Amino acid sequence: MKDGYFIFDNVVHMYDNRPANVINDLAKRNIEGFHKAFGAKGHSLYRVDEKLTLEVDEARRYLFEHSDTDMAMAQTVPLFGFWEEGFAPARLQYALKEACPDRVVFCGGVDPLFHGIRGSVREMQRQVEEWGAVSFKFYKAHGPRLAWTADDREIAYPMWEKALALGITHVQFHCGLPFGNERVEALRPNDIQAAAADFPDLVFVIHHLGLPYLDETINIASRFENVWLSLSSTVFNTFAVSPWDTYVRLGTVLRAVGHRRVLWGSEAFIWPDVQPLIDLFAGMRMPEELQDRYGFPEITVEARRNIFGLNQARLLGLDVERKLRELAPKATDAERAAAAGVAA
Repeated sequence: MKDGYFIFDNVVHMYDNRPANVINDLAKRNIEGFHKAFGAKGHSLYRVDEKLTLEVDEARRYLFEHSDTDMAMAQTVPLFGFWEEGFAPARLQYALKEACPDRVVFCGGVDPLFHGIRGSVREMQRQVEEWGAVSFKFYKAHGPRLAWTADDREIAYPMWEKALALGITHVQFHCGLPFGNERVEALRPNDIQAAAADFPDLVFVIHHLGLPYLDETINIASRFENVWLSLSSTVFNTFAVSPWDTYVRLGTVLRAVGHRRVLWGSEAFIWPDVQPLIDLFAGMRMPEELQDRYGFPEITVEARRNIFGLNQARLLGLDVERKLRELAPKATDAERAAAAGVAA
């Protein structure tokens, strides 16, 4: 916990940039450029040309010994256009979950272009039954001509139907921010609208605020109650370089969507040291100038509590007080109740 906040990191990845897994190094080189642009003071970054793969025990220490993170979701990144097993292979995310079964949950990943439609459905079932997947991550474009959409009734809808049949509450999407030579428009969030309308019992989580499609993302999330947002990468990780952008993006989210459908995400382990990001949000205050000029709300204790962890817990049906008793048995009842957002 941090200052009494239960912290559930929605998005951590066990990446695999080993030469054996890299098919096309264009995306890898683009990530190196991203590091150079945003590797500012206050952020501890691994350079991908020096540290290609983080070991499970290193990841565990970064999350649970060197930060205030209570729980995390290890998310598969099923991007197969540049990596043989994907940028963050499912088996590595499962390995982190197995190493920290009381703190890490596993988010699987499949792709209908590479697994096939029936193969994707079968693999979803396997990842739930054998690896305990609680969600699935999707990456809709794998190159300049390989892409699919979330509202495709023949390609995508069998996966959403299967997710509901498996008891999955939410599916997640990398939107915007191409890693390589994917068409940026193929990663727009617009196709999620029809899918969200057709599957009202399934939550669709958009990552990275869909940048550069911020306006579309906010508009969609403001109109569809089952569309949630993950504050991964593009919001807090760039604060050291562009703090004003961070305030504007977060303020726009809070003004239009509120704080009950927003998830905290560090994007570790591109940034392995996540504690500076936790400290940043825990102490962040919306500048009065932006409140006056744009009507952005203040970042309240309730907003921080929900974003830091209670929203993710709600999606998973997690009893926060019980989990905190398991993780920190010496904490007082009042501390656990406060972190869970209820009266002691």
